[in-house]
Amino acid sequence: MEHSRTSFVLGHHQEQAKVVYCQAGEPTLLVTDLTPFHPQSHLWPDQPGDTGTVCWDGGEADVDPCRMGVISPEGELFVDLDIPVKRGAEGWAFVVVHPLAGRHELAVGSMVELRVDAKARHTLSLGHSGCHLIALALNRVLMPYWRKEVSERDALGQPDFDRLAIQSSRVEPLGSREQYRIGKSLRKKGVNGEALLAELPLIEQRVNAQLAAWLASGGEIRRSRTGEAIIDSRYWHCTLEGQELTIPCGGTHVGSLSELGRVSVQLSPCEEGFILLSRVSP
Repeated sequence: MEHSRTSFVLGHHQEQAKVVYCQAGEPTLLVTDLTPFHPQSHLWPDQPGDTGTVCWDGGEADVDPCRMGVISPEGELFVDLDIPVKRGAEGWAFVVVHPLAGRHELAVGSMVELRVDAKARHTLSLGHSGCHLIALALNRVLMPYWRKEVSERDALGQPDFDRLAIQSSRVEPLGSREQYRIGKSLRKKGVNGEALLAELPLIEQRVNAQLAAWLASGGEIRRSRTGEAIIDSRYWHCTLEGQELTIPCGGTHVGSLSELGRVSVQLSPCEEGFILLSRVSP
């Protein structure tokens, strides 16, 4: 069996596809050869999977949030955290799993039509595009809080606090929630954690000011991929400060900074770090 082919990177919301696997149950787990649905990653589950509907001759069912899965060489399906192998494992097919409400028997080889809830995806895309911009703004504002040179740099060449400190990320409709930890390893790398945490209100103001300045530029956002398969690498590109930035990203996004409207953040302290809540107001 082949890896699922996907088209969400191209912005597609609808596809005709062939059933390659169907496990009837509550819910029914459907796999097709091609899908426009974005699945939630089992490795870094930041963006929820797409929802929508699947239609076939004589039937239709709602799709719960899509998940990643793999089908073993013996034909057994493993979903989400039960996936036992790494990407590219020989003989294993990485697939997009569409959980269908209710119990359905769909024959392998039969044709279905997959329709993504475009409105629901758009609100998540706004949150995800805002999340990348926020990470870059946070990295810039926190540059004075580094005591040492750091080799880990973001797409703008700035010390990548976001990547080094992030513990969890959750893209939400029109927003996101990130938790950052400033532990011993980060302090050894040179972060002045005491000053940073003491000045969270000032940092919040400066991040919001930087976001407003960048959003006023209205740069283009685009996506690219190295191939159609769900395991192929995908990238987020954004024109910012006169240059095109490239960040690896498997999610969905809007087409320009101007679509985001206004993006704002709130920072609040938590144990050994802080929580960042963002809001997009298109």
